[in-house]
Amino acid sequence: MPRKKKLDSSKQNILWVVANAGGVGKTTLAIQLGYQLAANGLDILFIDLDTNGSLARFCGLPPDLAPHDTTAAIFDRNFSGNYPIVTPEWVNTKGKFDVCLGGDVMLSVALDLPSRTGREFILRKNLKKYKLPYNLVILDSPASMDVLSFSALAAASHIVMPLPMSAKLGGIDPLLQWIRNEAEALDLEPPPEIIGGVPMKVASNADQKAFYQEISDVLSAQDIRCFNGIRYSSEFENASNRGIAPLSLYRPKHPANKDFEPLTKVVLDLYK
Repeated sequence: MPRKKKLDSSKQNILWVVANAGGVGKTTLAIQLGYQLAANGLDILFIDLDTNGSLARFCGLPPDLAPHDTTAAIFDRNFSGNYPIVTPEWVNTKGKFDVCLGGDVMLSVALDLPSRTGREFILRKNLKKYKLPYNLVILDSPASMDVLSFSALAAASHIVMPLPMSAKLGGIDPLLQWIRNEAEALDLEPPPEIIGGVPMKVASNADQKAFYQEISDVLSAQDIRCFNGIRYSSEFENASNRGIAPLSLYRPKHPANKDFEPLTKVVLDLYK
């Protein structure tokens, strides 16, 4: 048998999980992926740029924190590398799985950033200047494509797109066009690599299967990988409401856990 290649623990990537519609399942996908990667030995930091505060609920952590205890600290004009990192109590993985919480406080960040020079690059510069001891930094931003999304785009080395099964196909092309146009406008060299699209909350009926195929065709026409869909299950919400978001931890034998394996493998391959 060929020897299994070891993971390159010195390599760091920054993965932006992006959608241009709310309620798609960005945070769900990011947590499931991050937890499975940590189970495989990677050290993961989830940085929440979103304003909705769902990550705290998903992780069983208090939502009302002082600004210096949230992601807002990274954007502070006097930031000196003291990242507001916390570890969910349920983490028990081979690699680390830590988080920086966002929430309402990120609204103030979004209001302040437009007045600052090089606003799109503040996150990127801080992540580079104050190197984090993690293999993968996962960014989750609002679906509004505002200045926080520009910050995520400028910082990202890779992109994954969770895609809704209830929206029109027309929403995919504008998102891809936005990513490409703004990456060019920001002169990102190289631009972030789009790993692929992941249809979310896929039901098991004929209409959904047909819609999934349409999504796959749209992405394939642009040479973008379409991963297998993540099936719909109320257990994702149940796990999040109990503060134990990873389904693989909350319901280890649930069949939906296998839906994340192809994406997990592709990301793991970045470290071989």
